[in-house]
Amino acid sequence: MNEHMKKSILFVAAILLGLPGCVTETTFVGKDTVRSDVDRQTAAKTRLNLGMGYLDKGDMTQAKFNLEKAYQFDPHNPDIHLAKAYYYQKVGDYKSAEASYLSLIELNGENPDAHNNYGVFLCGQKRYAEADKHFQLALAQPEYIRMDDTYENGAVCAIQAGNKAKAAEYYDLALGYSPSRGKLLLEAAALALDMNNTGKAAGYLQRYSKGGKNTPQSLWLHLELAQNQGELAELHKFGNQLVQQFPKSDQAKRYLNNDY
Repeated sequence: MNEHMKKSILFVAAILLGLPGCVTETTFVGKDTVRSDVDRQTAAKTRLNLGMGYLDKGDMTQAKFNLEKAYQFDPHNPDIHLAKAYYYQKVGDYKSAEASYLSLIELNGENPDAHNNYGVFLCGQKRYAEADKHFQLALAQPEYIRMDDTYENGAVCAIQAGNKAKAAEYYDLALGYSPSRGKLLLEAAALALDMNNTGKAAGYLQRYSKGGKNTPQSLWLHLELAQNQGELAELHKFGNQLVQQFPKSDQAKRYLNNDY
């Protein structure tokens, strides 16, 4: 697979807003002090924020403690189910992660984030057909707004499954919702080059150049396109830009080693 397509699939995490201190700062395992005037849903959201904060810091013990407390306060909150699933993925407990996703889908089968994130999980388990099914279920929900992210997920998963044609279709659909999103344009260009479709690759890169900044990836894709088109002067132009602007990048090292 082309190195530019080795992407981490997007995880559409729960939107965790900062809330007033409804739970005391002494949130150590074994302690839980909640003021009597705090409703359970607010306490659950606060615990959720704390759990995700600890997860970001790599403190898995505190993360689990706070996420479990959040669940005890509000077991019907979909964000808590998503957070628990994400936690289990991070620690490598895939059986529990899947159980959390399925629990949420059973709770609300029309939750688009549940289907999108479960699709991400399934793709990571190389269960590609199941993953695509859940991406489609997410996209089918009328209130869903992150269409570009889910189509991108579908594209990356299709690449991993070896279905480049489907991936190309998904990238075009994603770009229909976010036509100037640089990351999508570069991923689509990389796939087009991998499929020897230089015309489409050139179009994506031209669109990227209108608003995107030079990156090692974008310059390397221009270099690859020039090579495919037999334009050696253009190839070396972009190679020299790589060396000048990003001398420590892997792409610059590859150019200097004539590895292109």
